[in-house]
Amino acid sequence: MQAIITDGNAAGLSNHYLKPNDTRVLAATDIIGGGKSAQVTFNTSALTAGTNYTYFCSFPGHYAMMKGTFTLK
Repeated sequence: MQAIITDGNAAGLSNHYLKPNDTRVLAATDIIGGGKSAQVTFNTSALTAGTNYTYFCSFPGHYAMMKGTFTLK
């Protein structure tokens, strides 16, 4: 996760703090403001069942508290 964050910070706000075409990123939303929400839908066929995947907010500094994991069952 840290390498994605470092590359994303360098990419800047215009790229939603994600390196363009980063193959490590499975899905992403636009940057949203406080009190707003977003949804994401993505194809899970390339994921491995039983593996933990991390999700996080790419806005600088937010990843420390705004993160979690999901597992495909």
